Amino acid sequence: MDRNWYTRFLVVGGVIALAAYALYPSYHFYFQATEEERASHEKFCDGLPSVFMCKKFSLGLDLQGGVHLVMGVGVEKAVEQRVDRVVDSLRDSLKEKSLAFTRLARPRNETHIELSLVEGANISDFTLLLKRDFSILEIKRREGNTFKLALLEPEAEFVRTTAVDQTIKTIRNRADKFGVAEPTIARRGTSNILIQLPGVKDPKRAISMIGKTAQLEFKIVQEAPTQAFDGIDAGTLPEGVVRRDASFDGPKGPLREVYFEVPEQHREAMIGILEPMVGEQNELAFEDITREGVSETLLRTYVLNSVPGITGDYLTNAQVQQNPDIPSDYYVTMTFDAKGANIFAKLTEDNARRRMAIVLDSKVNSAPRIEGRIAGGSARITLGGVGNAREIYEQANDLALVLKAGALPAPVEIREKRQVGKTLGKQSVERGTWAILVGTILVILFMFMYYRGSGVIANVALTLNVVLVLALLAVFEATLTLPGMAGIVLTIGMAVDANVIIFERIREELSIGKTPRAAIESGYAKAFSTIVDANVTTFIAGVVLMQYGSGPVRGFAVTLIAGILCSMFTAIYVTRLIYDFFSSRRRLETLSI
Repeated sequence: MDRNWYTRFLVVGGVIALAAYALYPSYHFYFQATEEERASHEKFCDGLPSVFMCKKFSLGLDLQGGVHLVMGVGVEKAVEQRVDRVVDSLRDSLKEKSLAFTRLARPRNETHIELSLVEGANISDFTLLLKRDFSILEIKRREGNTFKLALLEPEAEFVRTTAVDQTIKTIRNRADKFGVAEPTIARRGTSNILIQLPGVKDPKRAISMIGKTAQLEFKIVQEAPTQAFDGIDAGTLPEGVVRRDASFDGPKGPLREVYFEVPEQHREAMIGILEPMVGEQNELAFEDITREGVSETLLRTYVLNSVPGITGDYLTNAQVQQNPDIPSDYYVTMTFDAKGANIFAKLTEDNARRRMAIVLDSKVNSAPRIEGRIAGGSARITLGGVGNAREIYEQANDLALVLKAGALPAPVEIREKRQVGKTLGKQSVERGTWAILVGTILVILFMFMYYRGSGVIANVALTLNVVLVLALLAVFEATLTLPGMAGIVLTIGMAVDANVIIFERIREELSIGKTPRAAIESGYAKAFSTIVDANVTTFIAGVVLMQYGSGPVRGFAVTLIAGILCSMFTAIYVTRLIYDFFSSRRRLETLSI
């Protein structure tokens, strides 16, 4: 017998104590914490004794209910935005190099650039400029002084990949600010993102906030192009569309604006009618409005400069404020950084007495008239004082949260949506718990009846194995899912399998006449390599599943890997320690096996 068995006993005792220490926060959360503490991670941590780490394992979507989403990222829109920025830089460089041009634009809904230099322009200077400062562009086609330019494919692919990565990061920030505990947010395929929000109490609100693009832009309203709408025959307009004319003072005198109030169902039809009239440098945008006596959603038509004067990239803060004149009305105040404040001040100074549209996710929030230069770098988004005050506040608060968390780099759409109810989650927990209990009890009974006293030793190690697995999940703040519970059940079987191999080897040694102590020594020695081989191959399979799997597969792999590590310790080290302990107390004449 190893004379240092007591040192080994201290090792096992220390591991058990550490496991209990790691598991207590999880026990406190699920059995002692109040609803308020469970709803807030900070309050849960404050409720724990200071000696404990604020780490616990969480229940997955299938165990506590919540929302499952697969969202698609409009990566081509991200490429379009990248091309727009390149167009702005190219325009400045051409002017700096005195290379005059008659056309420089990205056609609507395309990702290439069309450039026409004036007759007599130095083509060599232009190609040199491209090679030196715009190496990410290539010439796709040339006809005289007209060029079709496009991003190099590696650059375009980099933009697409980055858009998905930035979207994942932004959505994770929003989920954290929304208070979702342990969300699962991961890439699926090239442009899809898997989102699981366990324990969400208001799925509709969570989906609205997580999926809001929150691309904020300030664009100048173009009044002159609306005059082209005068030629539209009212009889050709879809039913329910109402034309409006408005006059107001402009920077150079009176101006008249023509716009339309359009029912939502006729939006695409009106885009088809009006879009050819606004020009490539402008774009159509719509604002939700309400008309007395009409319950359907109406859209007010605007013609805007397609290039924003300033975007939400310069925001440093966004806060909810209450309208002192209308207690039920809330709005969001925004603050720009120093550079943004300068841009905003110049934008308002250059366009005094014109209207500036505040555009959020391609929809006009409002279009106030600029009375003069606005310094200080602040602006506001109004939500209107119509409706339930609590709902308006929640809308304003959610908008402030997503603006602070950052805009998504590209629009997203929900491609798959499932909601798991709490009742289903509760049933899953109960059934999974019963499966573990029944499986464990059956294994314990079998080991006791078949191996007698040695079976009791194996059962002690088995119980400790489950405790250690849960402790590891808590330490790494892993998420326990239904497949994860299946992994624990499989771990129980694997832990018993190791003991069965050891016991059968000991039986073989006893059958050839060895003493119990010698049979134990030889049995463990001969079984060790077999157990290691079996566990290593299973461990590798678990690592592969964890690396390339997602969702349920990953949850299963996590508990499987943890179970293998723990079973190697309990099935070999702990059971051997128990044998050595009893053999050191008295001389073993027989072995109950």
